[in-house]
Amino acid sequence: MNKTLPFRKRENPLASNNQNSTAVENGPREKYTATMDRALRKKVKIAAVEKGIVFSQYIEEAVIEKLEREGY
Repeated sequence: MNKTLPFRKRENPLASNNQNSTAVENGPREKYTATMDRALRKKVKIAAVEKGIVFSQYIEEAVIEKLEREGY
């Protein structure tokens, strides 16, 4: 049976061929869980989609930018 799936396969945001990646690539990645206000999460998801990246990558880039601004 060779059926096509009703959904599109997502690209791997961590793949080396990703053009939009500006995240730090230092060693193994860790999974984490965080909570945030629903309205804020919705805004972040929209911003990530508009930028063409996944939610977690958007968050990672924002954290990197904040750390750089604060001198870390």
